Amino acid sequence: GALHRVLIVAVEYVNERKQFGRPLGKFQAIQQQLALLACEVAAAGAAVDSAVDAAHTQNARFHIAIAKARAGEAVGYVAETGHQVHGAIGFTQEYKLHHSTKRLWSWRDEFGAETTWQEQIGQSVAAGGADTLWPLLTSS
Repeated sequence: GALHRVLIVAVEYVNERKQFGRPLGKFQAIQQQLALLACEVAAAGAAVDSAVDAAHTQNARFHIAIAKARAGEAVGYVAETGHQVHGAIGFTQEYKLHHSTKRLWSWRDEFGAETTWQEQIGQSVAAGGADTLWPLLTSS
């Protein structure tokens, strides 16, 4: 999806762009940022996959809430880091990065903010009591 697209575009860019005589992707600080970006993409993907697997269970709403909240959290870091490693070029109309990040920001804001979904998660857990938390987390 769009999160993965930002990762791909960022990796391509840092491997092509040279600074101080070598590709940006060779700098440890850039590698660290992209590693964390990849982790965010993977975590959001795992949450969405879990929600899809649980779609026809009685706990579907709980897993959907987790996926929406986790994906929304990932959008912030992925878009920020994607633009950061690109520098000024990432913000220009002519460059392809904004096509993904603008949509990500829009999708994140649709159907409620992360806090709305996190409140639903908390209410589900509180309503079920302590003994239902583990089965709820491992049900799908």
